Amino acid sequence: MGFDYQRRDDGIVVVTMDMDGQSANTMSQVYHDLMGATVARLEGEAGLKGVVIASAKKTFFAGGDLHALLANEGADAAYRAWLNEDKGFLRRLEQLGAPVVAAINGAALGGGLEICLACHHRVIVEDRAAVTGLPEVTLGLLPGAGGCARLPWLTGLAPALDLLLSGRMMAPAEALDLGVIDELVPSREELLPAALAWIHAQTEPPVQPWDRPVAPRSEVEMAKARTLLAETRARIMAETRGLLPGPLKIVELVEAGLVMEVDTVLALESRLFCDLLGLPETRAAITLNFFAANALRSGKLRPDGPRHRIEALEITGDGADALTALAHKRRITVGPAPLKAQVAGDEILLGEAGKDPLRLHRSGPVVEIHAGAPAATARAYDLVQQLGLMPLVVRGAFLDRLRAALQDEVQHLLTEGNAPGALAARAHAAGLDLTLPEGDGPVADDATDRLLTRLSLAALTCLAEGVLQHEAEADLATVQAAGFPRHLGGAVQYAREQGPDAFLARCDALADRLGDRFRPSSALRAYLRDAKSYAA
Repeated sequence: MGFDYQRRDDGIVVVTMDMDGQSANTMSQVYHDLMGATVARLEGEAGLKGVVIASAKKTFFAGGDLHALLANEGADAAYRAWLNEDKGFLRRLEQLGAPVVAAINGAALGGGLEICLACHHRVIVEDRAAVTGLPEVTLGLLPGAGGCARLPWLTGLAPALDLLLSGRMMAPAEALDLGVIDELVPSREELLPAALAWIHAQTEPPVQPWDRPVAPRSEVEMAKARTLLAETRARIMAETRGLLPGPLKIVELVEAGLVMEVDTVLALESRLFCDLLGLPETRAAITLNFFAANALRSGKLRPDGPRHRIEALEITGDGADALTALAHKRRITVGPAPLKAQVAGDEILLGEAGKDPLRLHRSGPVVEIHAGAPAATARAYDLVQQLGLMPLVVRGAFLDRLRAALQDEVQHLLTEGNAPGALAARAHAAGLDLTLPEGDGPVADDATDRLLTRLSLAALTCLAEGVLQHEAEADLATVQAAGFPRHLGGAVQYAREQGPDAFLARCDALADRLGDRFRPSSALRAYLRDAKSYAA
């Protein structure tokens, strides 16, 4: 169906997005063509009273086509022109001279929220599934369809920076409080009546805040804004070490919005978005934070077996307090129960009386589950997820092998005469933290490359040996619990980004020079060349 276009007798057009062959509406070439044709048709409507933008899907609009964005190796002039035309459709929509309302029946994220921001009024259903947000920063990008240009006008500078730089989702009530949403209705059936009522109540053509004449900001206001932006930049540099370009470009864009008219900001937004497209950091973020994270959330990485909802858990042992606190937070009753967890530090034995318990090992937010009977393994997996932690089913050591490989290479570098403090500083600048004594001195140019390659080799060897089954969970675990730099997407993505042949050649070159610890096994070579990336 695409976009269903219905003009009512009262002169209001209801456009219902229902893109063919997709479970959700997404921004793509198909969307581009549909929105372009729809806006042109609206501009030709005589006596247009108003427009309602709605969705026939469970969600309102899911955002960009990430497979296409991942495959894009860079934005040329043609792509930038296409992007400007794409956002130009939304600009024309808000300048129709008739009121436009978004009737938001479910999640409106990324480009979906940007469509809503270009409407004059936003009505959302009071449902926890109807979340809104601009998560592009988590994908190495920035909102490219007007989000950075429009959001600060609705929320103010500080809340806009928070939303844009965190990428977090808002429940309907918070979105209403912040001014992102204008109206809440109790049910989906009330969305259209509320949208129609608002349109009928308008006596003058609505004008967006960014299109109204406004007095220039005072020197005091500008000074406060510049201070906030400077503090925000400093925080970003401290958190990312300058390794993630997206957040800094968002700040640049928001700052431009303080002094530039909206059309200039929209054009700058396109240029900065295109600067990010195709970067290795962007591909890494999309792969890790979307494809890997979604594989974990969706259950694709879960072992076979019946699903469990743990209602009660008995926790004993010297290290029980932390697990008890997590269980209480997740509303699991702690006390005498058939399922028992015996805790000793980071080690957990989980099982029922009379049965062999499974061994679990917690490393920060990651819990390694040493596989046992299928049903027991699946139950442990469900419990770990229920506790808000990341389950990782292993058949042998994984995280310990990564840490051992890292420490071994650190020791080799120190033995070769690299200064501990300088080595730690070089590693820190690359996103990898080492605990070493301070001090200046020489450090090899390829030091961080060697450290990262050893970690990547260790992770890939574990996959090739069947210690764990999925590259997605390997990447998530290496970032969350083994200290692998997030901007590289994980230890496996680090090799995938180079390409199998280039990575293996690099390992062989290091092995020829430094020893067989860098030599990939035949199993690893076969695995890396045969297995497909989970983001393919």
